Amino acid sequence: MDNVNKYLKIAKDAVIEPEAEIDDRIIDRISNVDEMDRERILDDKFMEFFKKNNSRLYLMIQKLRSHPGFFTFLFVLSVIIIVAMAGFIKSLLSGDKE
Repeated sequence: MDNVNKYLKIAKDAVIEPEAEIDDRIIDRISNVDEMDRERILDDKFMEFFKKNNSRLYLMIQKLRSHPGFFTFLFVLSVIIIVAMAGFIKSLLSGDKE
């Protein structure tokens, strides 16, 4: 069980783009895996765990959690830009009527 936990800790940091040969690419990223361990580690539960942890939504949520101030700043900045553009467009449209 210690070996599996060790491999899971290593695999959490590995980001692999999904392709047809994902099993082999996972094994390439995890060093020193015996042939017997290969069958035990790459079961369905591990593959579901690995796909979930490499999904775009999960990675975006992790970035939000690690840098909340930056994303809050971007959100506030985008709202300010949208409000400024709406005010500018409103002033252009009302300027033509006067």
